[in-house]
Amino acid sequence: MKSFILTFAFVIIAGLIPWGFADDAVMAAVPTHKAAQLTAGPELETATDTSAIIRWTTINPGGTALHYGVVHYGTDAKNLTQVAQSPNRRNPSHPDMIFRVRIMRLNSNTTYYYKVESTGATGASDGVSSSVKTFKTQ
Repeated sequence: MKSFILTFAFVIIAGLIPWGFADDAVMAAVPTHKAAQLTAGPELETATDTSAIIRWTTINPGGTALHYGVVHYGTDAKNLTQVAQSPNRRNPSHPDMIFRVRIMRLNSNTTYYYKVESTGATGASDGVSSSVKTFKTQ
């Protein structure tokens, strides 16, 4: 009987301790933010002979405070191998998030193709991905 009582007491006490092993696996599988959606843009904000700023707006994706606007670009619409990105702070009280990414070291009088996405601080996609757009430097 003593062994039964000790076993029962151990099971009760062990059940009260927040081990967290199973919870960790479940929490890791749960996304940290909701998928964002484009609400405006992407569009060229400004361009010079050697730089451009691309701007777009998404629904506030939630999750971490830090997000990144990412522009994939190049001179061939099927080969957007160059990447520019810019950090952005999420304001939880705003319904939208505006991204602005500066692209530097461009060639003058050249047509560029681009598409945008946004990511959380860990690099996980916010679910935003645009179609391919175009702009021309001066």
